[in-house]
Amino acid sequence: MRRVLIPLLLVLALFSSCTSVSSWVRSSFEGVPSWVYEPKPARNQLAFVGQGETTSEVRSRIQAYESILKQISQYIGDDVFDRYFAELSTSKTIRDYQLKITQEFVKEEGTRVQVYFLAIADKAALQKARSESEVRLSEHEQEMDKLNRQAIQAFRDNKDIVALFSYIKIADIAYSMPAESGLARYNQAITRIKEIVEPLTFSVSTGEPDNVTTTVTLRRGKRALSPRVIEAPVVVYAPARDGLGSAYLDFQKFVTNQNGQFVYTTNNPTIVNQGELVVAVDIADELEVIRQIDPLFHTALMQIINSKRVTYPYKRVPKTLKEELLLTVSEFNLRGELINSSYVAQAIQHELAKDGIIGEVQVFGPLEEEETYIEKLRLLYPSRSYAIVGQVGISDLKELKTRVAVTVTGEISLVNLKTKQVLGSTGDVIANAVERTLSEATAKAFEKFGTISVFLLYRYLYN
Repeated sequence: MRRVLIPLLLVLALFSSCTSVSSWVRSSFEGVPSWVYEPKPARNQLAFVGQGETTSEVRSRIQAYESILKQISQYIGDDVFDRYFAELSTSKTIRDYQLKITQEFVKEEGTRVQVYFLAIADKAALQKARSESEVRLSEHEQEMDKLNRQAIQAFRDNKDIVALFSYIKIADIAYSMPAESGLARYNQAITRIKEIVEPLTFSVSTGEPDNVTTTVTLRRGKRALSPRVIEAPVVVYAPARDGLGSAYLDFQKFVTNQNGQFVYTTNNPTIVNQGELVVAVDIADELEVIRQIDPLFHTALMQIINSKRVTYPYKRVPKTLKEELLLTVSEFNLRGELINSSYVAQAIQHELAKDGIIGEVQVFGPLEEEETYIEKLRLLYPSRSYAIVGQVGISDLKELKTRVAVTVTGEISLVNLKTKQVLGSTGDVIANAVERTLSEATAKAFEKFGTISVFLLYRYLYN
């Protein structure tokens, strides 16, 4: 019996050492340490061998660090690269896992540089991290399932964009998970996002172009009977000018009602009198998540969304129609004396001309009683139906070292001369200017007053 047992033990020892011999032979043949192929951690430890190979030792080291972190991520089921790369690459440790790089080996072959790291970590710490990761993974799966059910129901209720927002959240969660568990869910989510966006179609009614009013409908498809999309955020852009006459793009936001529609009517009196509205789905902010995690898909998606935009040409008609608007604004110096100038009226005339409204400047003198003043204008200009009247004066003047500052204050009104009715006023308006000379500063301040004031009257110029 003893004679049989001894050879059997020798055979078992031989088999148990085969792996070690094979690793030793391979490492010797390739000229690398044996731990590269067969690390020997203690029972309470785990070993990870990182490898990198490039034409630069620095880049090869980075690859080796990345290799270790990738192996750890696979072991615990959670992507730890962003969390620990800085710590590992600077201190060669990860404190949370009691991990330390204990061995390094660098090998050069021609233009290639190979770097190997042996990292030893605490087994219990990694197993705890894996358990926590499994809990998080389960929670992510449950949350995505919940969002998916919400998206399906929202789509059935014709709330396509509401459903899309749920799929964006699913994509965000799935992207944060390890590839083996999150990639399929991510691909499913972005596929649904694209499928929701592609059929969206706007239609715009004839409306009232002269009042810039129209009804916009959003459908899931191009046919008249296609489902109407409700609770969809929409933005409408319109060309406008600010209080100083500079062009900018105004916007208003809407949400489609239970008929998949909304009525656009501007609340901005300074949009240009002739132009085009641009109607678009307003989901750019929500898609920022996609832009950060998948720029290529985001770009493709935005191209589809932008192709859905529609335009609505309009031409506002002012109360004055094609008739000349009488412009008479009295200007005063700091002492309250009437100045024989028309800077304000000329500035108003200039801004009105941009919208095709003709203004005739007249210097008429100071305002008296309002009714008396309007009556005088009616007698002097019987063919005029509308006038912008008012008065403005210098309220403050300061001489600086090399410049002069002038402040003017006043009020102007839009008047219907036929009915003697004041259609609207600006209230007190203040404007100032700083120029090299008093005359330049005075002219600039009055002109700025005219530009600001006329835009305040625009809401009364149009129906």
